[in-house]
Amino acid sequence: MKIVRDPKICHGCRTCETMCSFHHRKGISPEFSSIHITRDNATGGVRWHIDATCDRCKGEEQSFCERYCLYEAVKRVAS
Repeated sequence: MKIVRDPKICHGCRTCETMCSFHHRKGISPEFSSIHITRDNATGGVRWHIDATCDRCKGEEQSFCERYCLYEAVKRVAS
């Protein structure tokens, strides 16, 4: 499985980043997230990166980033 983001509907709200940190540490702290979001306020562009610490929410029915995405822009799909 891998996690993908639809850049056409992602607004860069960082909910996926926040919930990923909660999955890893049971607290809200973006430095512990496997997902890192940056937004260029001048252009509105959103950069999204998943690092090697991502376990795709192993043991969960649905990954936290997918479950809590307000825009349904994040999906866990077969590789």
